[in-house]
Amino acid sequence: MSKSTFNDFRKAIDWKKVLKKGSSTPHGHRLFPSRTPTQDSAYNYRADKGADLGNGKFEVIIQANKNAENKAVRDAANKNSHAIHAKAVADPANDPQGSKVDEELFADWEARKK
Repeated sequence: MSKSTFNDFRKAIDWKKVLKKGSSTPHGHRLFPSRTPTQDSAYNYRADKGADLGNGKFEVIIQANKNAENKAVRDAANKNSHAIHAKAVADPANDPQGSKVDEELFADWEARKK
């Protein structure tokens, strides 16, 4: 899967909204984008909430969408739609803009591709 497709997804995330939404979203539910066929296709990936880690921190898990526009992403999702493509820890109190979680997601995505 291409780095540019993943970067396009990362750039589209409004981290302020995602971090705020994370406090009330249950484990395993969607943080971004909203769950519609159009959104799933356009964004290729989704950000789901992982485990609550205490002190307001939680995991952000990136997975591929089965109806992704990008063929490589779609094929990966059809092979295993629950595969983790990147994971990071969100800490809204200390990173309200989401820049650290975004950096961690990219680093983890890169590490998983090796």
